[in-house]
Amino acid sequence: MKVFIVLALCAVASSANLRSLLDTTYTDVSGRSYTLSDFRGKYLALYHSASWCGPCRRFTPNLINAYNALLGRNFQVIWISKDRNSRDSDAFFKKMPWVRMSFNEGRGTRGNELFKLTNQRYIPAVTIVDPNFRVINDQARSDIERSGSRGFPWRD
Repeated sequence: MKVFIVLALCAVASSANLRSLLDTTYTDVSGRSYTLSDFRGKYLALYHSASWCGPCRRFTPNLINAYNALLGRNFQVIWISKDRNSRDSDAFFKKMPWVRMSFNEGRGTRGNELFKLTNQRYIPAVTIVDPNFRVINDQARSDIERSGSRGFPWRD
């Protein structure tokens, strides 16, 4: 019983930390701004990748296909750049139909804390977060590669 209570408290703390880290402004490729409240009730895919990463360049079209197939559903991708400079990040982002965290936040403390909190080690990495800010799959990349949009919301 004590172990369950501790695990439940850790999950609540992680959910609160995750929500806090995600509470920022995002932009789409046209420059339109969004806040976390714009994504209320949606599953979020936190996508960490970079233009210099070959596996990222190969995986991104798979995620774009899944995203496009799920348009109008309760799903949003948030891109978190791991590029080395904003020029490369901007060029890579132009190929993406979703929103992104600012380059400085993605490469800074906020992006690094999200990477750690969601148990990531390598890119490309996709974490699925439910509408209550609970991580339901911290290794969703392989599920998306395997099942595309059919597996939504890719529960672990």
